[in-house]
Amino acid sequence: MKNFFLIALLFSATSLIAQKTIASVSDTDELSMNVKKLNQTYAQNDFSLWNDLLADDATVRVNNSIVDKQTILSGFKGHHSIYNDIKIPEMIVETKYFKDGSIWTSEWFTWLGTGNKTGVRYSNVGNFNYQWKDGKIIYLVCIYDTAGMSMELGAN
Repeated sequence: MKNFFLIALLFSATSLIAQKTIASVSDTDELSMNVKKLNQTYAQNDFSLWNDLLADDATVRVNNSIVDKQTILSGFKGHHSIYNDIKIPEMIVETKYFKDGSIWTSEWFTWLGTGNKTGVRYSNVGNFNYQWKDGKIIYLVCIYDTAGMSMELGAN
């Protein structure tokens, strides 16, 4: 039994020493606040902040498709012709400042909208990840379920 505790203590100490800090994390920094504002302005059908923060040559990945800035902004704007009463009531946003100089903001959120054709109230969870350089989003990864949108677009 004594050997077990000695081995456990040695393993614990080695594990703690071996861990490295690779990033600092904040949820109250300017970039995290900007992502929260992006959600608010999206829900209000205002894309001026998106246009300002998303680099003109940004790469955007929506699930398994790669699109450019204009395509993603057109798609986001199009949501307002498919749905009404769009809201993002719940979100968790945090920015990671990596030791290699890269900066990523991750967000997990719940999106709500009512279909204009069906009147169905849709709820969808999503995860967006933003890579920043010089205060601009240079890479955006959007992960969310498109089933509700397909149902709404297919409705008569």
